[in-house]
Amino acid sequence: MSSFDAGLEAAPERLTSSPEVNDSDPRDNPDFLASLKLVSNYMDGVRTKLALSVLLATLSVLLDLVPVWIVYRITSLFIAGDAFSFSTIALYAGAAFLAIVMGYAALGLALGQSHIVAFDTIFNLRMALARHMAQLPMGYFDNRKSGDAKKLVVDEPEKLELILAHGLPEGISAIGTWLAVSVWLFIVDWRMALASIVAAPVSLFLMVLGMRRGANWSGAYQAAGARMNGSIVEYLAGMPVIKIFNRTGESFAETRDAVYEYAEIETKWARAFIPYAGTFFSLVLSNLVFIVPTGLFLLAAHEISLSAFAFFVILGANYSTPLLKLFNLFHELAHISMGSERVLDLLAAEKQADSKEHVELAGHDIHFDNVYFGYDDHDVLHGVSFTARQGEVTALVGPSGSGKSTIASLIPRFSDIRTGRISIGETDIRAMGIEQLMETVAFVFQNTFLFSDTIAANIRFGKPDATDAEVEAAARAARAHDFIAALPDGYKTHLGEQAGTLSGGERQRIAIARAILKDAPVVVLDEATAFADPDNEAAIQEAIEALTVGRTLIIIAHRLHTIADADQIVVIDKGRVAESGCHDALVAKGTLYATLWRDYTAAQTISLRSDHSEVGKSQNGLQAPEDM
Repeated sequence: MSSFDAGLEAAPERLTSSPEVNDSDPRDNPDFLASLKLVSNYMDGVRTKLALSVLLATLSVLLDLVPVWIVYRITSLFIAGDAFSFSTIALYAGAAFLAIVMGYAALGLALGQSHIVAFDTIFNLRMALARHMAQLPMGYFDNRKSGDAKKLVVDEPEKLELILAHGLPEGISAIGTWLAVSVWLFIVDWRMALASIVAAPVSLFLMVLGMRRGANWSGAYQAAGARMNGSIVEYLAGMPVIKIFNRTGESFAETRDAVYEYAEIETKWARAFIPYAGTFFSLVLSNLVFIVPTGLFLLAAHEISLSAFAFFVILGANYSTPLLKLFNLFHELAHISMGSERVLDLLAAEKQADSKEHVELAGHDIHFDNVYFGYDDHDVLHGVSFTARQGEVTALVGPSGSGKSTIASLIPRFSDIRTGRISIGETDIRAMGIEQLMETVAFVFQNTFLFSDTIAANIRFGKPDATDAEVEAAARAARAHDFIAALPDGYKTHLGEQAGTLSGGERQRIAIARAILKDAPVVVLDEATAFADPDNEAAIQEAIEALTVGRTLIIIAHRLHTIADADQIVVIDKGRVAESGCHDALVAKGTLYATLWRDYTAAQTISLRSDHSEVGKSQNGLQAPEDM
């Protein structure tokens, strides 16, 4: 039995012997109307269509009552002993048929309008979410899984279609019809009307009580859902690693636990809710249990006519239909609203401060002045100060985890510093508008991201209105033109997800071409040669030289030979500037950089094949095979 199978065998026990689930809800009182509050802000231009949809849906429900009234009329005539003529029957039948046809037509028109409202509103909401997320600090997304983001932007807004396309028109029309029928009943006979509606308030009270009991699990339910969604996305994305290391069972454990936790919470929620819901359904459909005895008693006392009794039996049997529809719609509304609360939280997340000012810059020197930065209450940068000058290459080096990438990420304000000052051309970057800052800084990430589009479109992302000639010129400067031209479709080659058909070095050069085309005066390269083979590395180094002219270039590097000729090397250690200078001067000092350089050069001379005749042992004590 594989570890994967063993994991599945053990899974069913979780429902009975799982660890205690945290059912505390950060929201003591979940807002069951959160979805309505959410969509109300994004219905510009469609409110008239929504009102028309409600009117048509109400008309449809009222037309549905016409056949009920016709049955009552025929029953009354029969009880009165009146003779039926063929023309009378044909008239009533025709009226009923016409009402049914018109009712379906009105409903179809109502749903058509409401779906237009839904699609337009959801489009507006998603665009607002995308714009808002683009204005959040990059640090906001650091501890969030991509599956959770997908749920908030794609899944939760999609659920609102049910509320907008069906819930609002049908719900409002159901309320209106229920009130109209209730008034009609009281006009005919108030005593029978009371008998018809007596179960309604009790059943509605039970429904509300059941939903409030179930609401205790809403916070845990949302957290478990987000965990499950994110875990599944991560599991699928990591499948190549999982398979190559034969860890299907162990890696699946997190996803399996997330799924079973979600199922467990749903089960406990159902156990809290179903007793009340079951009683609600029993009571809300029990009108005739009260109507018939009351009617027979009043009929025996000659207090009502037989036709009136028949009227309440016929109409009372359908009295709860709007209530059932309201219950189902409100249940869906409450369920969807729990996800909508998380969307509202995202929209309420504080945007990155933006002055929106366009400032004249006195050059493009970058100056860090006593900068402190951290996450929560933990500082990771401590008093960082240095200057990267325009037209020069400034390299950031240091041990892993020393804070190099963090420093680089602060230049385009992926996060904001706690204290200190970062300036470009003597202007604090916080005084510049975000748009100007993004135009000023180009960033080439270590993990290059290319869109699922053509190579030309990926390069043109740096300048959307660039001509084909400009795209090719940028690719040539990035030493990417030759391998692009060798592809069957050249610049029109469509890249799949994550550009898996290209090597790491080729992807990196496309990213550099994108930065060159952007023509930003400040360029940050985060380990640009990380995935390059020697040939690609040489090409990337030439591309970097093309970037240097007239620009402020900051490079993060672990391959120290790639930055040996940098104008300035800033050595970072434990979030502080340990030393700075040129390569030769730093090596001569014999301090941290000299140690890093000595270790780096020593690593280049290590042979993978043992020179000893005896079988050697690796540093970790593992026996080395003889054919190594």
